[in-house]
Amino acid sequence: MEFLQSKWLKQWCFVGCSALFICLYLYGASENSRIINLDVSRSDQEAYLSYAQNMYETGYNLVGGRNRMPAFSFLLSLLYSPELTQNQFFARSKDFNIVATAALLPGLFWLFRRTLPFLLSVNLWLITTFTVLIFKAGYAQAELLFYFLSFFGFFLMLRMLQQPSWKLGLLTGIVLGLAHLTKASVLPGFLLFVLAFVAQSGYSAVTQWRFSSQRIAAKLEQIKKENISRLLSLVLAAVAFLGVIYPYISTSRQYFGHYFYNVNSTFYMWYDSWEEAEAGTRKYGDGKGYPEMPSHLIPSPQKYLREHSSSEILSRFKRGIDRVILVASKSYGYFKYILLFGAIALLLSAVHWRTTLAIVKRHFFLISFCLSYFVAYLLIYAWYTPVASGNRFTLALFMPLLFFLGTIVHTQHRHHPFISLGSLKLKWFYLFNFVTLGMILFELHPILSDRILTTFGGS
Repeated sequence: MEFLQSKWLKQWCFVGCSALFICLYLYGASENSRIINLDVSRSDQEAYLSYAQNMYETGYNLVGGRNRMPAFSFLLSLLYSPELTQNQFFARSKDFNIVATAALLPGLFWLFRRTLPFLLSVNLWLITTFTVLIFKAGYAQAELLFYFLSFFGFFLMLRMLQQPSWKLGLLTGIVLGLAHLTKASVLPGFLLFVLAFVAQSGYSAVTQWRFSSQRIAAKLEQIKKENISRLLSLVLAAVAFLGVIYPYISTSRQYFGHYFYNVNSTFYMWYDSWEEAEAGTRKYGDGKGYPEMPSHLIPSPQKYLREHSSSEILSRFKRGIDRVILVASKSYGYFKYILLFGAIALLLSAVHWRTTLAIVKRHFFLISFCLSYFVAYLLIYAWYTPVASGNRFTLALFMPLLFFLGTIVHTQHRHHPFISLGSLKLKWFYLFNFVTLGMILFELHPILSDRILTTFGGS
């Protein structure tokens, strides 16, 4: 009976604390929206509202300009009414984004908790909620919806590399498809996942066949079935992904000539500045159809490589990475936690290098996918900085990266030394988590009383 009462008390304490933090989130995001985010023309918000209004007025028979993706504006269109002024629609859209993201917060904690221990999950959730999400919730932008969907997709891809199944494959494809319809930034990560999955499946099949005892026919048949099942799960993921996005990409093919036409990835990223883009394909109507301009002036990877030296290309990457780090370091407060978890993960991996090597060997393809995912997107965002830069681009990596670093710290927990405080012995892992918890709780007051009231989070 005492056990049941204790368990009941813990559950209610957890529910009460969760409700308190979500209320603080709603308060902070609402205050930032009310005091700071008053200009609808800043950071593409007016464009999202206009897209939603056009959807409503055309009965959702709208092609769109292939700059912003339709999912978020579709949700906003459900809030639209012709009786609303622009400012009223703007206020309603901001409130919707705040409430919707607050509703997704329990799901975010659930994802952390599926893999990590309770206290570490709490820390990652609080860091994410109060140093990133709260600053971006009160804006009519697609970013937060994309962050949630892309992280869920990343989580599912990791699961697929560990324990694939046809159900997981379908869910992975659907989530990534929805993320792509929110922002067209999913395809590189999905392609890297496919490469890692195929390589892992091929290596596993060869290894199992080579070491199957005496090439027993039944054993070989079992290996064959397992690998067919694995590949089926990948095929279902790809089919589900394409099925979700097909209505959109088929329209792109019809009106713009390419299935994955997007003015940012097709044209703008191959310019050296936004001014060049405005004077180039944008001037020639790239949002209404494929731009009618001389073919030798249309930007492309081939054209860029012809006109730029290797030193210029490397310099663009370097300047872009420097810019990404500078923006992150002067941002809402999340950067120090990335540095903290990164330093601890690196230190533990180096100190327990034998364990690290064993883990890398056992999960080589999963770790390779994670590292290639972060490096590839960092380079893409760095490359794009001369055209457009800001937190809202690179923060798409925040939740996956924090989760990855937290997983490394957790994986090494069995080897954490004890720290003696007099007669009290504490395991380093728990001490680290309590210190981290103290940091974020101590920071809540300056966040909610000052930073949230002075920081524009839309850029």
